Amino acid sequence: MQRTIHTIKTLLFVFAIFYLATGCKTTQLPVASTSVSTIRASIDLVNVKDDKVKVEIQIDNLNLDTISYYLPKIVPGTYQNNDFGKYIDDLKAFDRQGNSIDIQKYGDNRWKINNAKQLDKITYWVNDTYDSEDSHDVFSPTGSNIIKDKNFILNLYAFVGYFGGMKENKYKLFIKHPSFLEASASVEEILFDNATGGASKNDIDYFSFKRYADVADNPIMYSVPDKASFKINDIEILLSVYSKNKTHNAARIMPQMERMIRAQKDFLGDIDSTKKYTILLYLSSAKSDDAQGFGALEHNTSTVVVLPESLSHEKLNEALTDVVSHEFFHIVTPLTIHSKEIHNFDYNNPKMSEHLWLYEGTTEYFSMLFQITQGLITKDDFFERIIGKIEASSSFDDSIAFTTMSKNILVNPYRNNYRNVYEKGALISMCLDIIMREKSDGAYGLLDLIKNLSVRYGIDVPFDDKELIKAIEEDSYPEVSAFLQTHVMSNTPIDYEFYLNKVGVLYGTKNTPSSYFIFKQEPFVTGSEVTKEVIFTSDIPFNSFLKELGILEGDVLLSINKKEYNLNNIYDLFGDSNKWKIGDEITFRIKRNNKIMILKSHVTKPTIEKIILEQDPEASEQQKMLLKKWIND
Repeated sequence: MQRTIHTIKTLLFVFAIFYLATGCKTTQLPVASTSVSTIRASIDLVNVKDDKVKVEIQIDNLNLDTISYYLPKIVPGTYQNNDFGKYIDDLKAFDRQGNSIDIQKYGDNRWKINNAKQLDKITYWVNDTYDSEDSHDVFSPTGSNIIKDKNFILNLYAFVGYFGGMKENKYKLFIKHPSFLEASASVEEILFDNATGGASKNDIDYFSFKRYADVADNPIMYSVPDKASFKINDIEILLSVYSKNKTHNAARIMPQMERMIRAQKDFLGDIDSTKKYTILLYLSSAKSDDAQGFGALEHNTSTVVVLPESLSHEKLNEALTDVVSHEFFHIVTPLTIHSKEIHNFDYNNPKMSEHLWLYEGTTEYFSMLFQITQGLITKDDFFERIIGKIEASSSFDDSIAFTTMSKNILVNPYRNNYRNVYEKGALISMCLDIIMREKSDGAYGLLDLIKNLSVRYGIDVPFDDKELIKAIEEDSYPEVSAFLQTHVMSNTPIDYEFYLNKVGVLYGTKNTPSSYFIFKQEPFVTGSEVTKEVIFTSDIPFNSFLKELGILEGDVLLSINKKEYNLNNIYDLFGDSNKWKIGDEITFRIKRNNKIMILKSHVTKPTIEKIILEQDPEASEQQKMLLKKWIND
């Protein structure tokens, strides 16, 4: 981006902020004559110490005796508590003379500041999360990275907090960084140069936000520039890549990204909710001191993506297509359509929306549907993805109503079923799409409904959770509302065969041979790096042998026929099981909910019941027409 030379007066104003950040007490910023304070935050990416960066927060005109400062417990799109206050060290408060002000810490994320009328600033140091993932469960794209002079992943909510009752205040953010590192973000930036006439070692970037929600929603990556950009209609797409070993680069990745997002935009049609979208791609070594949680986190106009650097170019393109296509569709939900709980998100005492099926399920469904309608995958590929969703969803608790799960997603047992929003959530959207196609003779589908809801609500008009189903019925059909009340608001299982038959797709099953502990490169066990235990966990239903034995997901395998297993010899399972003979007695010793159990059986031939989807050769003309309208067949 173009750097802009500003007046010396403006430069002095900005540099004064960073002199304060490094301890200068004599230089003061002008105090605005307003009772509504603008919060000024500065992050120093130059003077990194012990893998931490220093943050300073300044505020004026407080008329309170006490005030609390918070780092988020949770942020939108994560659906789990991360407690970013845990990564804050040495938080201090100061008055205008540089004297310390008394503070008390409550829990992980709150600091109470006394004598708040005298408060001038607070300072603290921020740890990152990428290099310590064995000790916490912060998903990598949700976390932060600090590699001095090389890379900074700034999910800003991990660095900048908010004062109680002041989430709607404006923010000014100043980031001091080495001149050879450049910011990548969707938020508009103003870059300040030193204007000394010589080489500049450091630069200061300035960003402005209307409220804290905008701070939290705009990640920034600093790295040596490796960028590519392109325009699709009126949307500017920026791809910024950090690859430590330069295994991949933005220029080579860009063609596939452009092809994919152009197809997405063609699919969406006239939905335009953003003028810029940024993909921040961090390619990890996947070692113990680097990010290991692969995937992406949605933001309204950007996404942070973390993937292994070791992937081949082809595999990286495949992963990016699946991951980024999902995140890009979030410009529709929840950017354009969202509930009051999301619009007025409470970062430390969150109230969750009932409608995860809409935010994540519809988004995941569109990320599949656009690929078939735009010719990126074949019909068989599309059917295989539906099969995968049906099989994966069967491993979750189908007795829980989706709205109940969504509302309580932060606590068990609902939290354990979260990933089903991407499986059954997408299937819910598929069924809604088929219902609407049938009722409209193919003319109206789920995307049309979403477009109408976007007009009804929009970015600045959140809906009430309890009123959404009524609004959907008004913009579609009573049968759509009935389906949601039966299968989403209640816990009646969905008969997928019934709905797929409407578009001439046959649904069947067959038994397929399986290994005892793995099926098509998907193992039924995993090893815990922390406990060194072997744990049964599967994205697909267990094979017939493990089911008959009574194995449940989460069981810890201790031994088989007196041979003990742990992470160190986990691969012995596969070789040992190949030596088993059908009919032999077998004894599993497991741990379930911290109780030791003995499971005895006889060795049987393992099979997995596989779902088959295929176009009905005897489909009626109506069914053929609906299938064509549904997937552009």
